[in-house]
Amino acid sequence: GVVNLAVFPTVTLDYLLVFFRTQLDPAAAWLGKAAICCLVVALNMQGVSFVGKSAYLLSILINIPLAAMVFWGIFYVKDYSPWLDSRQNDYDTNWTFFLGILVFNLSGYDNVGSVAGQLKNPGVTMPKAMIIAIIVGSVSFLVPLMYGAVIDPNYDNWRAGHFATVGQQIGGEWLFYVMVVAAAASRLTHFMAELCTNAFFLQGMADERMVPPIFGWKHPKTRAPWVSIIANFAVVLSMCTLSLPEIFEFSNAFTIAGVILGLVTTISLRFTHPDVARPYAIPVGTAGLIVFFLPCFILSVYVICCLSVFTVSVCTGVIGAGIVAHFAINESRRAGWPGMQGTVEETTLFGFEGFSESREEPAAARSDV
Repeated sequence: GVVNLAVFPTVTLDYLLVFFRTQLDPAAAWLGKAAICCLVVALNMQGVSFVGKSAYLLSILINIPLAAMVFWGIFYVKDYSPWLDSRQNDYDTNWTFFLGILVFNLSGYDNVGSVAGQLKNPGVTMPKAMIIAIIVGSVSFLVPLMYGAVIDPNYDNWRAGHFATVGQQIGGEWLFYVMVVAAAASRLTHFMAELCTNAFFLQGMADERMVPPIFGWKHPKTRAPWVSIIANFAVVLSMCTLSLPEIFEFSNAFTIAGVILGLVTTISLRFTHPDVARPYAIPVGTAGLIVFFLPCFILSVYVICCLSVFTVSVCTGVIGAGIVAHFAINESRRAGWPGMQGTVEETTLFGFEGFSESREEPAAARSDV
């Protein structure tokens, strides 16, 4: 998850450079990405309620330029035949690249589970929000793309940021700049939301004593896991030194590794803990679950095989280091090392106690998101 985060400051900066029609040297570009990261970190430190409401508002504003492009497109487009034309034989399809992009764009829906504990009624709110997010996200992507494809049917022109150029064709210079700003805001919103969920992942690991308890420290007022947010921030800054294709490849490697681990774990738990309550269980037996997961497993293995040896080696090394770190943390806890003892509730940061649900009324301990 944290590797995915490095994509967003890079893409956001690219859109800002398109807006100002300029370029930056590598050092200045890294500083620009660092500034974007600092902004998003500061916003996340205000708490999950602030992040949720901000993302909701920005999502509405972001879709206004796309709706404007579609509205003008209805009057601009006279020929809809490109919708029916097949261009498959005109291009050499890079299926490996396509699958890699598909994996990146379809991942992340499960991240919202890390903030389920911040909701009053997650059993009702989460499924409803997931359905709405999938429908709205699909429509806001497909409809503008369908009109963009008939406004400029020359697919050779389509590159990152070409949506804004298409908007300029039908709405003028002002729509170009508005769409560039909306695209940058979209990446910024995605960055903000994913940093929030990743930080709560790490905070949850601290609650389960899988990492040092300091990572579970929450600010007493905003209830945001500040230490976990800063830890994610540090990793993102280091990843921002890579190029966008390199970040995508590393992101896909870790995403696929997580998917395979999740599939194997889900099936394994059906055997080892068959009687555990599963309110969101897939309504099939264990054999049916294996058959249900098999296409996803095969596709995941295929994508892994298509990655470079260097990427797979680094991914394997990081996973191996994580396994070693797990045993090292357990041994250090048994040895009584400072910083490894106690619980999250007992942890202080520079002498300040963090937020603890055990010290609050259950009804007041949850967000209104």
